[in-house]
Amino acid sequence: MKHAIKTLLLFLTAIQLPALAYPAARHVFSEKTFEERIRDAELAGDREQVATICREWYASGQYSPGVLNWNYNALMSVEENSILLTHNESDTYPAFLLQYALNVRPDITILNVQLLENQKYRTLIAQSKPFIIFPENCSPEEFINRLTSASIFGTPAYFGIMSNKDLLRAEEGKMYLTGLALKYSETPFDNIAVLRYNYENLFRTDYLNLNMTPESEPETVARINLNYVPALTLLHRHYTASGESAKADRVKELALNIARAGDHEAEVNALFKSQEPEKPVQSDISPKVLDKAMKKIGDKLYAAETEVTNAQYELFLQDLLKNRDFDQLALCRTTKTDWRALLPENLRSLSDEVIFRNGNPDDGEAPVENISHESAQHYCEWITKVYNASTAKKKFKKVLFRLPTQEEWILAASGGLKDEPYPWPGGYYVRNSRGCYLCNMNATEPCGDCAADKEGGANDGGFFPVHATSYFPNAFGLYCVSGNVAEMVQEPGITKGGSWKDAAYFCQIRSINKYTEPAPSIGFRVFMEVTEE
Repeated sequence: MKHAIKTLLLFLTAIQLPALAYPAARHVFSEKTFEERIRDAELAGDREQVATICREWYASGQYSPGVLNWNYNALMSVEENSILLTHNESDTYPAFLLQYALNVRPDITILNVQLLENQKYRTLIAQSKPFIIFPENCSPEEFINRLTSASIFGTPAYFGIMSNKDLLRAEEGKMYLTGLALKYSETPFDNIAVLRYNYENLFRTDYLNLNMTPESEPETVARINLNYVPALTLLHRHYTASGESAKADRVKELALNIARAGDHEAEVNALFKSQEPEKPVQSDISPKVLDKAMKKIGDKLYAAETEVTNAQYELFLQDLLKNRDFDQLALCRTTKTDWRALLPENLRSLSDEVIFRNGNPDDGEAPVENISHESAQHYCEWITKVYNASTAKKKFKKVLFRLPTQEEWILAASGGLKDEPYPWPGGYYVRNSRGCYLCNMNATEPCGDCAADKEGGANDGGFFPVHATSYFPNAFGLYCVSGNVAEMVQEPGITKGGSWKDAAYFCQIRSINKYTEPAPSIGFRVFMEVTEE
């Protein structure tokens, strides 16, 4: 358990949240906000003036109690006499207020990365760190690199958890979560023990459950509190492994309360469920699994054997959550469908056993639907990074996962057949010799030899999408290229193959169907282009 933190921490390449939108605190005699005045004084290197403004700010009461408590815990995540690199107004100036107005952790040197863009400011900081050699006019990136290397001189360096993820990506293997900050360390250490001590002995957490102080912008405070989730997730895993079930339950409850307030309860709950050994979500998205699932359709072009499933897409959403990429998570998460409401009124009273006899559309094995074209593209970008970044054994060095062009989709769907309207031989027939339907579409006549499917009118085996490996694959080994869910292509607004709600004509290989928004009948299939063998 000592180093189990890294399995989650590698997902945490830091957080890029916008600065809080709580009302700017203004001094009664100045048009500038307190934050702006502090920034000007900090850039000038006048720490006495910074202290004076912070005391004025605290006396005015024009600050967010929730943000102040958050910054208190951020400071408590850092060891004595450290450098703390911050990124936003919301994780910098309230921390200054705590230091200068309330004497909370004055030993920490807080440096805002955005302020470090200023050469004059970098020079002032360099003068205060004579043991580190800073070349004249060095870049902000080189300056930060030298600050982090200061650990060899006995000055530990930390990054605030809201730091720009691009800034941390190159060094993420050297970042160790200690609460609301990440310590830069060349050598591994037992940061879970540090995290546990900080949480149990130093953190203020009562305000997260019982907020007795009114907030002018509670939604923005709820958003910044989402940054607690990685630490609480790791603590839950640690307490569970240590047999401390009561503590594990408490941190889980706290994380879910935070997620509920921040409108991400479902995603955080799924994150905890993914840690349960008795019910693991699909977690193997390794290159080996991806290679096996791709079927060759051209020289360097492959197509996935199934439409992207709910389970596969859920891995993507959980990764966004673990990476704290809430903006993309909000964009890409699916909208749940009330399937029963889509039935004709005379069939809505049927039991679930009848309606979902061949699988529920919400099952992990069913195709994902109700997502946007942009979300599908983001999924392709994500799985490309997963494959290319992996050091495990894989078939190709670099690939590009993407949506297909219409021509590529037709090539894959035809399975090598020429001039056939469907992915199977037999002309315009949509049933086999026994009268059984060959795809999931809107069939108006009963299946010829499937007595069970006549009940309730699910003539082709499913009222709605069925599992992605249903029916026979085509000659390339691709399932459900006709029917089930219509598949998006590169051109926005166009789908191919038809869906469970479409008549047979629209499920033909060369039919073009159009859409304007996400729908329960639209999903996608990824194609893989080999870019480097």
